[in-house]
Amino acid sequence: MLLRPALCCFVLALASAVPTRADTTLPGFALTSATNPAPSSVSCSLSDGDFVTFDGLLVQRWNGDGSLDTTLASFQTFVFPSFIRVTPAADAVVIGDSGTFSPTPGGDLRIVWLDGSGSGLIAPLAYNFDGKFFPNGELLVSAAPAGFGVGTDLFRVNITTGALHLLGHLDGPSGPVAVGRNGDVFYGTQQDYSLPSAPQSVLRWSGALVAAGTPLSAANAVTYAAGLAGSTALEFEPGRERLLISENSYSTGSYRIVRVRPGGGTTQPLLVAQNWISTLRFERLGDGTFDAYQPGDGLRIAYTTTDFFSTDDLVRFAPARPQLALSGPGLVGAGAVVLSLSGGVPNGSALLTYCPQTAMLPQETSYLLPYFLLRTSFTLPSTVRMPFLVPTDINGAATVTLWNPGGLAGQYGWQFLVGRPNGTFIGASDVEQF
Repeated sequence: MLLRPALCCFVLALASAVPTRADTTLPGFALTSATNPAPSSVSCSLSDGDFVTFDGLLVQRWNGDGSLDTTLASFQTFVFPSFIRVTPAADAVVIGDSGTFSPTPGGDLRIVWLDGSGSGLIAPLAYNFDGKFFPNGELLVSAAPAGFGVGTDLFRVNITTGALHLLGHLDGPSGPVAVGRNGDVFYGTQQDYSLPSAPQSVLRWSGALVAAGTPLSAANAVTYAAGLAGSTALEFEPGRERLLISENSYSTGSYRIVRVRPGGGTTQPLLVAQNWISTLRFERLGDGTFDAYQPGDGLRIAYTTTDFFSTDDLVRFAPARPQLALSGPGLVGAGAVVLSLSGGVPNGSALLTYCPQTAMLPQETSYLLPYFLLRTSFTLPSTVRMPFLVPTDINGAATVTLWNPGGLAGQYGWQFLVGRPNGTFIGASDVEQF
């Protein structure tokens, strides 16, 4: 089993972290950072925007802004937290711990009820590392119950009865798991201390193979993604078969979040972090997708990053919607009106659109277009597109200057579509009126 470094350094709970943000993303995304309210914890998201953490002593529910809501459970003796997952019924969380790492292997799976009514033991499972739910409500868990140096076992756990069923065995330290919508099982291999620079992979077993009871091993797995420096978390984007991986490697100094294309194979780096990425989870705020140039209040990632000494930050990684700003004397009378776009596609293109204010909706509506989700207050039949594209510069900025002869004020709303150089649109700015 691979010991989570962030959990080993639980003394961070005594440190005051000062948020710093040297992490970088692809264009079309943005980062916000705050001190992690529960240092060295594992976490999961709730549907109402709250999140729950487990730091080895306390299971706590937090509001979306990071303020404490309630303590759901507490333990007298510290244990190393492995993972925390919301149950399919969303009425409880399952927590995994890896014990205290005494000479005798230890660790348990427990359930903690979100209504504050308490907690209970599901089953003892020494040195468990990660867990994800199957579509039928059972829990997939990776663990090393026989101790270090003897490989990793994959278990299916009934969280009601505590029954454990061995699914298979793999060599090497324990790694993260994921479950596809069709029951496929995914596993991230880990760096062996004897071969710290060896490339790692994400393995996949079909749901049919798992259901058939065939023992899972590296021999009957398909390589879903290769050439990784070691993964600590696997998370599927909600509603889409796109797997995200937090990649961490001390030997290479690589700390990244990468996305695997549907069907496997090619990986796309989305974020490069300065320090170790210790957790990874999605937060659903609205109807947006986790794509560049989308509104940031739809779907975003929360992760924690630490240097194991002075900082333990909670970072939100979200799409960044391009912004439209209006200026010039023509806003209040005759004269020029400058429409300035920022945050568009670098060296891409933009298309200016407008709509009569009398045909605009009081609130924005989302429309699923071929390459992005358009959010606008324009009614589509009344929307007019300019017959030309405007090039964006290296920073994704562009300007269009109009002349107001004196009667445009209060007439129209304006919005840019942003896209690639060939005019394939992949996002849209906010809407402005004058």
